[in-house]
Amino acid sequence: MRPGEIVPLSFHGGLVALSFLVAVLGSYVAMLAAAGIRAETRDGEIRIGYILIGAIAMGGVGIWSMHFIGMQTQNLPFEVGYQLGLTALSFLVAAGFSGWAFWFIGRERFTFFRCLAGGTAAGIGVVAMHYVGMSAMRMPAVLAWNLPMVVLSVFIAVVAASAALWLAFNTQNERQRLGAAVLMALAICGMHYTGAAAGTVVCSAAVEYSSLQIGGVMLPYIAFGLSVATTLLMRWHLQRASRRFRARTAQRIDSIIESAPMARPGRLPGSAPGPG
Repeated sequence: MRPGEIVPLSFHGGLVALSFLVAVLGSYVAMLAAAGIRAETRDGEIRIGYILIGAIAMGGVGIWSMHFIGMQTQNLPFEVGYQLGLTALSFLVAAGFSGWAFWFIGRERFTFFRCLAGGTAAGIGVVAMHYVGMSAMRMPAVLAWNLPMVVLSVFIAVVAASAALWLAFNTQNERQRLGAAVLMALAICGMHYTGAAAGTVVCSAAVEYSSLQIGGVMLPYIAFGLSVATTLLMRWHLQRASRRFRARTAQRIDSIIESAPMARPGRLPGSAPGPG
């Protein structure tokens, strides 16, 4: 295509489905981390492991990996590279906002306003990651932004992320957690593809970039493979943590039962209670 021509907006259906699957996988593990935070939080203290898992699962897999798979779904007449520094920054943004949202909601008693604040942070993390990731693109084209569509993408991300986090901290079984993960994945993908539609690709003259880049047609499949491996590893860790938690709970219950007869020393078995 010649400079000044607009690239029509179209997507590769198979990669769109793959990006959604990655978002669901990451969101599901994040929902499990939220359940662990809810179960083990005591007196405002949260195990840092759950926060890290939630941040990496939601921010690293559900948002970041989904984004770079999603960027390859758009049919472009040229190959796109990504500047390494901005790409790394986009990962930190997504994981940082996600981790803060889990920490903020989980550190005290759950309330609607805490959920709204955490959901706003998570939604902003999705949006910020997306547009930082877009700014990392290196291609013979420029992006012309549609402001109303950008605002719509922010609204979708914040509302859906708030709803998903509410479900995450209030679900009681696997089916409900899966539903929350699908909703969060819809928030991530809805924001991403709305944001993609907000930027019109206008061809320009080829430019030589001196900074280190990553990219290529194999990027979505590499991201998918790493995402699946990371998700399985975190799922295994959460299962181990859940088993340890149940074992500690059972020990505490056994200890309480064993100490119950000694709760009021000095009384003989069968004796009548004293006054008062």
